[in-house]
Amino acid sequence: MPLAKHIRFLIAATFLLFSGFHSLAQNITQADIDALKDSLALKSGKERIEFLGDLGFKYRTINTDSAWHYARQAYAEAEEFGDDDLQGRISMNLAILKTEAGDYVDAIKSYKLAMNLVDSTNGSQTLSFVYHNMANAYERTGEIDSAIYYSLRALRRYEIANDSQRIANVKLNIASQYRTIKEYELSEKVNMESLEMYRALNNVFFQAAIENNLALLNNDQERYEKALSHAQESLKLWQSIGQRLVVAYSYTNLGIAQKGLGNLNEAEESLKNALALQQERGDKYEVIFLKMHLADVLNRRGNYAEAASLGVEAYQGAVNDDILTFQQKTALTLSKIYENQRNYKDALTYMQKSTAAQDSLFLTEKAKEVLKLKEQYETEQKENEILRQRNELIESELTLKRRNNLLIAGGGLVLVLLVVGISLIRVQRLKAERIKNEAALERALAEAKAQENLKEQRIRIARDLHDNIGSQLTYITSITDTTRKGIDRGEVFLAEKLMQMKQFTLVTISELRDTIWAMNKDEISLEDIQERTQQLAATIHDATDDNIRVRTESEPSDKVLNAFVGMNLFRIIQECINNAVKHSETKEVLVSFKDIDNKIEIVVQDFGKGFDTEVQGSGNGLYIMKNRAEKAGIDFSLTSAVGEGTKVELRV
Repeated sequence: MPLAKHIRFLIAATFLLFSGFHSLAQNITQADIDALKDSLALKSGKERIEFLGDLGFKYRTINTDSAWHYARQAYAEAEEFGDDDLQGRISMNLAILKTEAGDYVDAIKSYKLAMNLVDSTNGSQTLSFVYHNMANAYERTGEIDSAIYYSLRALRRYEIANDSQRIANVKLNIASQYRTIKEYELSEKVNMESLEMYRALNNVFFQAAIENNLALLNNDQERYEKALSHAQESLKLWQSIGQRLVVAYSYTNLGIAQKGLGNLNEAEESLKNALALQQERGDKYEVIFLKMHLADVLNRRGNYAEAASLGVEAYQGAVNDDILTFQQKTALTLSKIYENQRNYKDALTYMQKSTAAQDSLFLTEKAKEVLKLKEQYETEQKENEILRQRNELIESELTLKRRNNLLIAGGGLVLVLLVVGISLIRVQRLKAERIKNEAALERALAEAKAQENLKEQRIRIARDLHDNIGSQLTYITSITDTTRKGIDRGEVFLAEKLMQMKQFTLVTISELRDTIWAMNKDEISLEDIQERTQQLAATIHDATDDNIRVRTESEPSDKVLNAFVGMNLFRIIQECINNAVKHSETKEVLVSFKDIDNKIEIVVQDFGKGFDTEVQGSGNGLYIMKNRAEKAGIDFSLTSAVGEGTKVELRV
């Protein structure tokens, strides 16, 4: 598999939106910057800070040192000025620079700070920009679910604002995310939609960006002729508007396509151009990636010494930044280089490093669980061995006693001694047999008890999986089928369906964690149930964008329930809350926990539309709750009235 397959991110991921300060003016000249500098001397207060931020933006694709200087100065003055929204916008600008420098974790922290500070009203686009740019940073870390989530939130806000320019931008990034999960046809389709929008907007910068994306997409699929054509078009468009640093990405895809076509001299030149520009930009990720590819080209050309030097630099960079994928690929390339040099010792060393990195990539929780089961098995084997040795010791002691008795009984009447000897032998044999039978019976009882406990646990897990997680997965499958059949109905439809899948997946994960949580406990305290209810409330707040609030009230209590009763109690609370969220049209759900007369009393109450219990009192959800309560010995009571909400009372 060619190394070109391992470029993880589209160029769209680095075309970020600066907030509010004349954003998206990509065709920047020195005259623009000089004009801003001249105006800066006349500005003060908030307007001065905004001009500093604008200077940081305009320098971003020309001189990164100047971009950092003005962005940091803007942040310091915004912090002193005391305007939260302004400080949030500058924080986002710094996060963008961190993203472009490859410092993604710190960038995400700055985005989250900005998200808490900026104006979040629908009329303000700054929060949309934060979502959009944070999605790009998450994509760079490989957290594609978070990237898609924030891209869709940004798209929804742009559509509300009818902002064609930024709708095209976020679609560009969604195309990148499709490509990351190898949905190449969808990625190409969305890229072409964005390209048409940019042509209508006459935005040459982003036309070039999409041409570069299409080059990368074709490189991924080893369609190098098409990749070469798109990369050349991208380079031509960017150069036509004076972009100096960003053409590094065009050179990268040119080099990979040329390498795939066997044009190694041209590939070396293109990759070296890209490397010099990315080193100037300070993008550590791209620098490592380019050194890895350039080492491979030099190796193929027979320049082994230069190839080895670059390969070692790339490998050390991947180790320093803990990028396992690059460690594995670079170590493999170095192994081939040293093998070509007949340096078999180093070739073997780097082959082992490549294998170790590959093993680390595939080490999962399943493997840890297998190790745990292995330890349990070995422990059981040791216990059985101890029991066997104990039985052998008992047999040995009995034999020794028998011999001693025979010796002591020597002399006297032969017949008496013979009778006594036979009696002793018989008694000892019966005793040994009895001990052996008792040990076998104890093992059988322990095994039967363990099997019964395991059976009960399996039944409980199966019921939870069927009642909760099974139904959620069935609904997610239904949404997936609907999305596949309606894929031509447009981006808004797809965004809604993806958001539904996201929300139901969050709920499914939460319920699976609840099941695992209960499995790992022999008993569950009231405090445990209160904590899980609060976590459920947080999940609902996130899934409904804080449109529904779940509030808990509790008193200190040291009550403890067995796992079966505690889990069923929590499931009933969970079902009550979910029913209120889905059906009651309430804005608030109240869950109160009380310890009254040595009994736990829990009340779940919504303030929604309510229902007539005479007409709707036998639904499936109510039946499941009553059935759980009956089996767990929980007193269950439900009251509801139209227009007054619903109240469920539980006592145990």
